[in-house]
Amino acid sequence: MKIVEKYWKSLKDSFVAAFLNRKSFALWGLLALFLNFVMLHGHGFDSDMEFWRRWIQSLQMGVGNFTGDYPPLYILWLRVVAWFYQISNLSLDLEYELKQYCLFPVILAHIWLVHFVWLRLQNRKWNDSVKTVVMLIAVANPAFYLDGPVWGQVDILPVTICVWALWYAARPRTFALGMGLFMLGLLTKFQMIMFLPVFGALALRYRKIMWQGILSAALVFGIVFLPFILAGNFSKEFSQAYLSSVGQYPYAAMNAGNLWMALVGNMTPDSRPLFEWMPAFMNPGLLGKILFVLVSVAVLVKTFLKRLNMGQLMMMAALNALAFFMLLPCMHERYGLAAAVMCIGGVACQKTPRLNAAMILSGVAFVNIAMMMSIRGTDLWFWISVAGIIAMVYFFVVNICPEAFERICGKLRKIPLPGIIAPLALVLVYGVDVGNTLAKVERSAYKLKSGETFVYDLKLISQTQGYGSTNIGKSVDNNPLHVNGSLFIAGIGTHAPSRHVYELPENATRFTVSCGVDDESGNGVIEFIILLDDREVWRSGTMEGRQIASADISVEGGKRLSLVTDELGSKNFDHADWVNPIVYTKD
Repeated sequence: MKIVEKYWKSLKDSFVAAFLNRKSFALWGLLALFLNFVMLHGHGFDSDMEFWRRWIQSLQMGVGNFTGDYPPLYILWLRVVAWFYQISNLSLDLEYELKQYCLFPVILAHIWLVHFVWLRLQNRKWNDSVKTVVMLIAVANPAFYLDGPVWGQVDILPVTICVWALWYAARPRTFALGMGLFMLGLLTKFQMIMFLPVFGALALRYRKIMWQGILSAALVFGIVFLPFILAGNFSKEFSQAYLSSVGQYPYAAMNAGNLWMALVGNMTPDSRPLFEWMPAFMNPGLLGKILFVLVSVAVLVKTFLKRLNMGQLMMMAALNALAFFMLLPCMHERYGLAAAVMCIGGVACQKTPRLNAAMILSGVAFVNIAMMMSIRGTDLWFWISVAGIIAMVYFFVVNICPEAFERICGKLRKIPLPGIIAPLALVLVYGVDVGNTLAKVERSAYKLKSGETFVYDLKLISQTQGYGSTNIGKSVDNNPLHVNGSLFIAGIGTHAPSRHVYELPENATRFTVSCGVDDESGNGVIEFIILLDDREVWRSGTMEGRQIASADISVEGGKRLSLVTDELGSKNFDHADWVNPIVYTKD
């Protein structure tokens, strides 16, 4: 028995030592590969998979007629995938196989990023446990797997290219190679423009050899676009991938937990003022661009004036990527991943480990992506946005004025905190939360009086709607009714176009109701109409998110009451709520 125990201990120690052995990358790379292939079995969005299917079918005829709005480098890979499907006759309906082939460069990029981190740790005189944690953050980061193999997105690919690009661009001898790789990143995903202030500062610093970087970038641009040029499709592909994408989604936030999600909510037009009483220019579209430019200028100036080491350079790039996600309008939930990837690369390049930065940004990226993939609930968006804002402020202060931050932290560390503070805080948070919930429900729950009836308790003659099913007391997406930030307990959740016809009692006198686009949508555009015996008696006019209208009409002598919603063109996100719909009767 002792021999078996001794053998088992030896085997276990040798296995662990192999992972911790900094002389071999093999097992770390195999672990990343294994986890990626396991996560490929996760179910992504069918609509996103449909993009790959449609593009692959189009590319089977070559790149000459391709009409997708994606940069050229990844499209060239999909052309290879299309060729494979042509010769193998495999069905494009198989999701796992489709993701497996389409995401080959993504999985390779993840391994490439892990290798970058592993190489940098070779020269770090850190504790082995710290190095292991850094490697695990790079290898087993849940945000990477949720975005890539589970969902089927490619975001880690262009950022990893930019990590290596920054590593080379920071050195005069390899500056041209770095700028060529940066162009490669831009040709993979246009959002890599977020790193331009750092690369621009390096170009200004090495202005005597700037021409080499420009020549290298131009060469990469020409090589990648060459198949499209030969196919006569260069101008269309360039326009679709870059020019037409600007202003394609005119919303403050598209499922992104950033500053604008916290201030105005999801899918709100970026041209609308923050508050109705503000001037028109005080909108997320303009303010977001101004704020981002200010951060970018600060990053560029510090990168140019200060001789930052590699770790600091990558942290500045991560800061600008985080500001790109948190401040600009029209951000998608996935775009925060770039800051996490660059930050992990920066941690591995620092003289002293700053694991908190990598964990915080990885957490911000994860919760944003998880809100679309696994964690659901519109109320979470506000708190996720607040957490992201705090992370951005922290990251800005730490990187722009680290000395002042350390002085403040030094003073805070001297403040004694009793051990019981956490349980007390828990009790306080629950007390406040419960009180707020009770107050919210009390304000929103309408108590029927004598002679009052909710319209949906009457006999329903007929109902139709453009999408989903009608819900009583909940929205069309089965969430609590929220209109203009207010919760409502009683109401009808539907989707325009819709028509609900109810039979009125003979002694009905009045009908009152409030209506609006549910906050879960934000960018729906609807008109609410009330008909009495097929005769229009009230019309709301055009209604958008964060608006609410009320009606108080006479229904005496009427037999049928119709609640109608008009989608006004597109019916996308037209989540319509009729709240507190009350029919009054006389004795």
